[in-house]
Amino acid sequence: MVVLAYGYSSDGADDPGRITINLSVAPGSGTPLLLGRPLGGRGPSVEIHGPDGMVLAAHGMPVTLETDPLGEDLVAGPEPLNFEIVVPAAAMCPGHSLREAVTEGTEPGEKAHTLTVGVRDPAVARHRAAHGVDDGGDLLVASWPPGPVRADGGGTFPDDEKPGWPEEAAG
Repeated sequence: MVVLAYGYSSDGADDPGRITINLSVAPGSGTPLLLGRPLGGRGPSVEIHGPDGMVLAAHGMPVTLETDPLGEDLVAGPEPLNFEIVVPAAAMCPGHSLREAVTEGTEPGEKAHTLTVGVRDPAVARHRAAHGVDDGGDLLVASWPPGPVRADGGGTFPDDEKPGWPEEAAG
């Protein structure tokens, strides 16, 4: 799963705005990945961490699919499954704004906020096991900014036995 784009928008001075996140899931193999509805069975979780900790947390978010396949399962493969999440201002932690969560840390030398999106689905663990991937976890994670090093904060998604990134992912 990857973040394709995300940003803040508002319809005017009286509108607190929203953050829109566009993501894509690809199976990583020739075998399609079948995910439950809503995406992952409970919907994605979204977190944004700033230099001083969490500034946004939303769990069980609804998604809008780029194309909605027929049937009970959402199919990633052979084409990616593209979707959008719209996070309302109510998801912000007190003392923070949506605009700041997206724009702070964009100047040279500033520490950027990090976005982490998680989708939990038992089908992910089955797909990984069928392809010989040792990590049988059921969590797909995407973060922004992208890079070889995990995002600060790492995500603390519901039902994790140990919040944050597993040690093997941190290495």
